[in-house]
Amino acid sequence: MQKAAAKAARQEIVFTLSFYTRRNELSIELTAANLKEYNQGMSLYESPCGYFDGLTAKSEMYSFPSEENLRGFISDGFFTGAQKRFGSAISRQECYYKVQLAEGFRRTGTIMYRETCPECKKCIPIRIPARDFIPKKSARHLIRKNSSLELRITEKLDDFITEEKIGLYQKYWQRHNPGKTISRQNALSEIASFSGCVNEFEGDAILEKKHYSGTKNFDYYLDGKLVAVSVLDFALDSISSNYFYYDISPQILKRSIGTFSIINEILWTAEHGYDYYYLGYWIEGHPKMNYKANFFPHEILVNGEWITKSSPDCKTLQ
Repeated sequence: MQKAAAKAARQEIVFTLSFYTRRNELSIELTAANLKEYNQGMSLYESPCGYFDGLTAKSEMYSFPSEENLRGFISDGFFTGAQKRFGSAISRQECYYKVQLAEGFRRTGTIMYRETCPECKKCIPIRIPARDFIPKKSARHLIRKNSSLELRITEKLDDFITEEKIGLYQKYWQRHNPGKTISRQNALSEIASFSGCVNEFEGDAILEKKHYSGTKNFDYYLDGKLVAVSVLDFALDSISSNYFYYDISPQILKRSIGTFSIINEILWTAEHGYDYYYLGYWIEGHPKMNYKANFFPHEILVNGEWITKSSPDCKTLQ
């Protein structure tokens, strides 16, 4: 009877988050019952596919839990241990997001989602084990080429949404949507969303509240002018690239600033003790998504298992 109960308990566990301190191992286990209670609002959302014409995308979606919501799932004992190991600024949301990233979920606004198109399966989560990444010759050249850029890291709401960033995003958006324009208010709203802010307004001002506590902006400057913004979600052991927008002028475009930012942020991830840099979804052969597999080594999530690809000649898909 006891063995059967223990087996049932093990089967009930959906995922386990574990990490080591110098003294002992701490872990959190979230059960199917807990997840069912919290994720009762999860639904399968259908929308036109943004990558392939004529297809319908299907995603699992639910609201990203607030810090207060997670108090019932992440114990004070575990959380205190996490703070001792990773610093007092660590939040329960960052502990939770570490696990969800490893399960293939991503954040958009205040929503968690995972692509689950049954007929397609082309959107594959990809991440870089940052400490194993060694820049090749072309990457080192790109680092030198952009050595004049200044990085400023911001994490306050007031620094996420500025007139300078709104103007930069409007120009970036219009380059990717030829013949269209985006209003200042809509640009502000979109910046607020992918920066993890609660998208509510009082007149022309956004309410000063971040929904996800781990979001930071890596702001890139050239001669005192903002030329690119990388929106990053920090989790317990990893960093997830959420969005990137940049100056569309020819002198900035020739810098390959998007590729540079990825290389720079992978190196930053390793230097600051994080294990993984998540690049979102990779789509093999897609002109806008295939580039993510150009960084080695990388890992892709296939059938629930992270598989390492150490070089271009290493095949991982059957």
